[in-house]
Amino acid sequence: MANGKPEKESAALDQRIRLLENERRILLELGDDITKVRDKNDLIVLFSSRLKEIFPFTHAIVSLIDHEARVYCPFLLDPNSSPIRTHPVYASLVAGHFPLDEPFIQQVIANDGPSAFILEDIMDVPGSPPFLRVNYEGGVREILMTPLKSKDQVIGFLHMYVATVNGFTDEFKNIIKGIAPQISGAVINIIRNEAISREERLNEVLLSLSNEMVKVRTRQDMLNVLNSGLREVIGFSHSMMTVMDDTEEYYRAYLADADATVRELTDFGDTLDMPTPVEDGIYDIASLYYKPLVFNMASFDIEKAPLWFKMHYEMGAREMIVKILGDNGSSKYSLMLFADKVGTFAKEAVSIIQRISGQVFTAISNISANEEILKRENEKSFLLDFSSDIAGVRSKEDLAEVLGRCLRKLKPQLGYVIRKINEDRATTTSYIFDSLNIADDDAELQEIKNTAFPIEDGLQNRVLNSEIPLFFSVNVEINRGNTTRYVHFWKRMGLRTMIGAPLRTGDTKLGILWLGIEEINIPLLQGICAQTSVAMSNIMANEELLAKEREQSFLVEFSRSIAAVRTKDELQATISEVLRRVLKVKLAMIRIIEEDGVTLSPYMYDESMFEKVSETFKLLASKNIDVNEPLTARVLATESAIVFNVEEELRQGNPGGYIKFWQEVGAKNAYGAALRVGNVNVGTFWLLVDEINLTILKGICAQISIAISNIKAIEKVLEYKHKLEMENDYLKEQIKTIYNFSEIVGNGAEMQKVYRLISQVAETNSTVLLLGETGTGKELIARAIHNASPRKSKLMVKVNCAALPAHLIESELFGHEKGAFTGAIDRRIGKFELANNSTLFLDEIGEMPLELQVKLLRVLQERELERIGGKSTIKVDVRVIAATNRDLEAEVQAGRFRSDLYYRLNVFPINLPPLRERLEDVEPLANFFLSKFSKNAGKKVNGLSSHVLQELRSYSWPGNVRELEHLIERSILLCEGHTLTEIHLPQHEGSKPMVAGAYNVTLEQIERAHIIDVLKRCSGKISGAGGAAEVLEVPGTTLHSKMKKLGISKADYFIK
Repeated sequence: MANGKPEKESAALDQRIRLLENERRILLELGDDITKVRDKNDLIVLFSSRLKEIFPFTHAIVSLIDHEARVYCPFLLDPNSSPIRTHPVYASLVAGHFPLDEPFIQQVIANDGPSAFILEDIMDVPGSPPFLRVNYEGGVREILMTPLKSKDQVIGFLHMYVATVNGFTDEFKNIIKGIAPQISGAVINIIRNEAISREERLNEVLLSLSNEMVKVRTRQDMLNVLNSGLREVIGFSHSMMTVMDDTEEYYRAYLADADATVRELTDFGDTLDMPTPVEDGIYDIASLYYKPLVFNMASFDIEKAPLWFKMHYEMGAREMIVKILGDNGSSKYSLMLFADKVGTFAKEAVSIIQRISGQVFTAISNISANEEILKRENEKSFLLDFSSDIAGVRSKEDLAEVLGRCLRKLKPQLGYVIRKINEDRATTTSYIFDSLNIADDDAELQEIKNTAFPIEDGLQNRVLNSEIPLFFSVNVEINRGNTTRYVHFWKRMGLRTMIGAPLRTGDTKLGILWLGIEEINIPLLQGICAQTSVAMSNIMANEELLAKEREQSFLVEFSRSIAAVRTKDELQATISEVLRRVLKVKLAMIRIIEEDGVTLSPYMYDESMFEKVSETFKLLASKNIDVNEPLTARVLATESAIVFNVEEELRQGNPGGYIKFWQEVGAKNAYGAALRVGNVNVGTFWLLVDEINLTILKGICAQISIAISNIKAIEKVLEYKHKLEMENDYLKEQIKTIYNFSEIVGNGAEMQKVYRLISQVAETNSTVLLLGETGTGKELIARAIHNASPRKSKLMVKVNCAALPAHLIESELFGHEKGAFTGAIDRRIGKFELANNSTLFLDEIGEMPLELQVKLLRVLQERELERIGGKSTIKVDVRVIAATNRDLEAEVQAGRFRSDLYYRLNVFPINLPPLRERLEDVEPLANFFLSKFSKNAGKKVNGLSSHVLQELRSYSWPGNVRELEHLIERSILLCEGHTLTEIHLPQHEGSKPMVAGAYNVTLEQIERAHIIDVLKRCSGKISGAGGAAEVLEVPGTTLHSKMKKLGISKADYFIK
């Protein structure tokens, strides 16, 4: 037993010795292998093969410490051996940075040797690195962490993982502890070798860059060098170079990555072309440093940063480095590199950019010099060619062709447009429009071409007030709230940048050349604009001369055409033809000012242009308007024509049905011009058209004004002539029929009543209604009233309402226009117009047809009338005296006479007594007629016998004074001596001496008997020479009407 214990101890010692020798052998072998390590691959092979032969761990990782950043991160690993390589967060772990201050890693450092940890015990401890749980999820259960040191400073860690708990043996830990210094040395060597290799590679790249820089001639060359060579040693995402303008106050992009994402950012598409102030908090600060300056882009206020900064930030850039390039204190150029993550531009990147900055500046300066030389050569050649081409320009079309061919060489996006300043000097319109890729039928394009835009719109005024062309960013202008229609059209067409160049000769501004282009040679464009301005000025001068010649020629021709015009119809035909042929429009309306100087009535218009709104137009055209109507007042107060923009008038809320009517018609503009002769307004002229030559319009209106004045004068003369002719005819007619009394004969009591009534009403303008039997002298009384009135200086006009057929009475009273009805071959004025300012005697008013009574009533009430076929009302001042032998009250009751007209006429009724009620006047009347007809017959009959007087007094006189007159005339012709001794009274009941019962006979019976007696004496002849109508001195139509009313048939008077 005693010997057994030493043997066991000896065996254990031998085992221990063998283990130590084995460890020593392994350490020697591993040490030998580690000394052969030159790069990461060698070290990976060491871990994945040699160490795994000793101990079956799952995988190993070497991490390095960044003491300045206080983090550690993976440096070396074998991705093929890692059980977590398919884990979703594997990539982020490999690229991750882990805090050095976390409790887990501090414990590893404190242990100063290999430390094994069971993952389940530590992975959920607060502050533990996330890779512990990820490895646990990948099947790992234990981790062995060994600090790697260099000169007593921990430089990193060796991470080793095993799939079982307590899987790391003490022997393996001792081995790892033993080779840890050698692994540390190998890692340091790898780092140094990589640094040497990188330096060598960097030198090679910089040398290559230097060689390539020498070859750089263009911006694209420079871009290629930066993107190929420099990006290889500095991991930037994209680059940009800027150049400062001549004012040294702004800078803009000089070149940028052609394939950069900026081209896809529509909101920033034109940012590279926009100038940026030098004092932007980036460029100015970078200018203060000799070395490149790195900026953390996330630290900036994006809203206040320059546009290009926002653009790159939107592209994902988070860090940038800026190097100002220049010599002798200049800072004309800059190099800007951008990276997607912070930390990309470390000290090495700063050093590299500093080293190549001189060469970049030299190369970029050479590029600029070459571009300047080439630009000037091209400018000279370009302008010489353009000058040669433009010398042959004679018309606007020539200029459009030459300028288009020239500008297309500059490759504009969508052609160009020249907008010319209009005569109002406040608006511009398209002068030349050249569109490369826009359809000619584009509705918005056509509208913009045809619209006059105000100069003071925020863009045009800036261009015209500038000495140089100006660039405008379409998006920026829209974002600023510019609502100008053409700016939004540019946006719709995809234009990002527009340049506006002023066109002027001397101090005279002609217009603007707009060009859609991203970049252009400004001096070259100025040269083009200078020559274009001269050509445009010459063309406009020639066009103005030609236009004036055409205008003068046209106006002379129009003057000749209108000189031959004598009537309104001829004038309308001439105006319509001229407007259609020359101005391609139709006449909307001509209104003329009436004699009252206040009312404008429709004179002529073309109704065909209002077919779709004919009812509305007829309503408007039928109305007179006042000179103070707002639109009319504006036109009459202005020397030249006024353009009324329908949309603008509606927007301003201007009143008037005409504006809404124009909108219904679809009119865009309405032109209103005053028609005047000398300084006297005669009317207004209206056209509905988008645009018209105002000079021609003014000339046309002048000619039309004179023509209308002449026509009105001619119409007035013709009217006066016609009126005089009618008065003459009427006078001749009246001379035949008028009683040639200097005063009315009769002094009886009944006539004295009539005289008093005449004296009471004569001086007034009241309507008078004369009532009495046929032959009582109603016309004589009417004439007496007229001759005693203030109207006596003018002729009293008489109309017998029963003397004309019903269809002609209206024309007789009110007149008619030419063509108003069949047979109306000329205009005719009616009796009311003829009696203007005088008296109209309407005899036999009871015979007037009912349908005409309405129109008569209107004239009496309104004191105005319309001719048949006329379109305007005519004011009249007529005193009406009506007469009738009918009982109008009975006629009203019977429905044959309008009650309202009766009341209107019955203002001042005068009843004329029949002769049988004034027998005391028979003798003076008989003596009067005896004297009159004795002279006419050439006889000297100067007295009446007592027998004759007795017979005259005894007769009932159904025909009243007229019957007495005719009886005396007949008796004188039959008389043989100087005294009338025999009177030939009619042989009927009325001829017998009157007895008391004679007065029981009605007036109608007496009148019927008298007419039958006269018809018998005339052998039944009614009309014509020797007819009963002639004897009774009434028109044939009146006699027919009387006979029909009294029931007289042929059997009553026909003698077999």
